[in-house]
Amino acid sequence: MVRFAAFLLLAMGAFSGAAEALVTDLSNRRIEIRYSFAGADLILFGAVGTTPINAQDETYDVVIVVRGPEAPAVIRRKDRVGGIWVNNETAAFPSAPGYYAVASSRPLEEIAAPTVFAAYGIGFNNLPLVAAGPRGLVAPDPHFRSALFRLRSEEGLYRQEQDNVSLVSEGLFRTDVHLPANVPVGEFIVETFIFQDGSLKARNRINLTVDKEGFERAAYTFAHHYPFLYGITAVLVALCAGWLAGISSRK
Repeated sequence: MVRFAAFLLLAMGAFSGAAEALVTDLSNRRIEIRYSFAGADLILFGAVGTTPINAQDETYDVVIVVRGPEAPAVIRRKDRVGGIWVNNETAAFPSAPGYYAVASSRPLEEIAAPTVFAAYGIGFNNLPLVAAGPRGLVAPDPHFRSALFRLRSEEGLYRQEQDNVSLVSEGLFRTDVHLPANVPVGEFIVETFIFQDGSLKARNRINLTVDKEGFERAAYTFAHHYPFLYGITAVLVALCAGWLAGISSRK
């Protein structure tokens, strides 16, 4: 409620015309992952000012892009060789968003031309992805690029035009941001774009943090800072668990 009240004050300033043309905020800017974490649903709300967008006519469109931390990704294509399915070709992406979502008030093709979205990197096809080749970085094969989008969409990590932005009233809008249980840890960027008559009128960026807390945080830090000791500890725990299970079964 405190965050929403603060947002209303900013929104009132936005409508004064002399303040910002666009104000946005999240219902929660920090997500804590604990053992019971099953995903999170956030609300992004915003207000469009009167300058330079004429919000009173409600002819504007809102596009929201949520982008998670970058991480390497490997995509393998299986082929049938001698009656057996084996990994044949591989594409390694040195850096790809761990989470990527695009929500809009209307279908993207109805808002602006594809070249406009390409200029601002909006949409999965406009992400500047590169793949590792024998002689350095190259443009990725379209089939592997599509496979990356498909696989991460199935995991709930990529959501393009699956969520709608609701224009609540004059100059006010909102949308839901869905984070699955397997969401990566790190810093997220939430960008809001306002389009009118096919051109960009305003944009805004806020940050979202997803981090582990409690025991999960300690285990995550231990695994990443001391991987060798973490591996030994995991083996010892597994051996002890097996030993205890064997004793229990004898009783």
